[in-house]
Amino acid sequence: MPVPRKKSRSIDEGDLSRWKLIAEFQERLEAAGGAGAQGTFADPRRCLSRSDYLSLLLFGLFNPVVESMRGLCAASNLARVQEDVCSHPVSLGSFSEAQAAVDPELLQKVFEELAAEQREFCGDARLERYRGRLLAIDGTLWAALPRMSWALWRWQQGRESALKAHVKFNLLEQKPIAVAITPAKRCERAVLREHWRKGEFYVGDRYYGEDYALFPEMKAAGCSFVLRLRQEAVFEVLQEFPLEEADRAAAVTFDGMVCLGRKKKSAPIRLVRLQTLEGELLLVSDKTRGELGAELLALIYRYRWRIELFFKWLKCILGCRHWLAESQRGVALQIYCALIAALLLLRHTGRRPGKRAMEMIRFYLLGYATLDELVRLLKIEKKSL
Repeated sequence: MPVPRKKSRSIDEGDLSRWKLIAEFQERLEAAGGAGAQGTFADPRRCLSRSDYLSLLLFGLFNPVVESMRGLCAASNLARVQEDVCSHPVSLGSFSEAQAAVDPELLQKVFEELAAEQREFCGDARLERYRGRLLAIDGTLWAALPRMSWALWRWQQGRESALKAHVKFNLLEQKPIAVAITPAKRCERAVLREHWRKGEFYVGDRYYGEDYALFPEMKAAGCSFVLRLRQEAVFEVLQEFPLEEADRAAAVTFDGMVCLGRKKKSAPIRLVRLQTLEGELLLVSDKTRGELGAELLALIYRYRWRIELFFKWLKCILGCRHWLAESQRGVALQIYCALIAALLLLRHTGRRPGKRAMEMIRFYLLGYATLDELVRLLKIEKKSL
């Protein structure tokens, strides 16, 4: 028996409300040179500005009612949406074609400017000298539509497509600072090699620690690192350093110099063993004891969990689940909008809002909550941390 199709409800102006962050986004786009008209077809009646298109994308992330490209185009016919978000009605054809005409570098510029403005320090004061340089590196998968052939991932119970966002995340200011969008098959280590910068200090999980050749390459590029090894890693101890009381309190069981590998030995490298409730962690770093004690190396790796919490928030709380474009460029535009939304929320609320706070933000969007009620909840949520 065929499953009945879910009836989509119509959108009226009572569902939609002005959100001041859209206006700020438009101002930043204009400053970045993105307010000019961008024709999507030869017919001038289908001339859509980049600002209109990108504002609609961002509006779709903030608004709980609109969930599809058709919904956004339908919303563009409403007078208040034309006043606050886009200047005129947008057709499905124009919206779809715009993804090929807008350069993601425009949003990248807005994103990087916003990221540079968020400067609240969240970490141990002894790590202040690494502020702005201590970065978690990781990738997160997003399921794609099977027809998005550029993102073909694997054949498992049918054709599966997926894409990956490779993110650099500032651990001491808890914000993303760079992203690269690729098909899911792309190796995270290869992407890192293309995007590392001299002076940055990277924190990575076991995937990065699998490739021992990566360690001297990072050092030669002027980068520092704390990376986790696989538990079954083989190493030969060259020198063991005495542990201090602070190291033992941090559950460090070993700190010393080792050679990695069973047959082909790596160059000497520092290794720290850390005991946790789930088991033992093996961490390697180029940092000497004089630069960073074992306790601080362990603390830095614990901070790496912040990027995992950010990915969870981005997908589950902000709700970046519906693709409004299917090309690689269109997907990049949407993910940049999601990251910009995260930074705008951080800028105006002082933190990433939790589930209850996002619900209240959306009640405010719909006109059911006042600004005072929203601010009150955000303050309560911040105190509970």
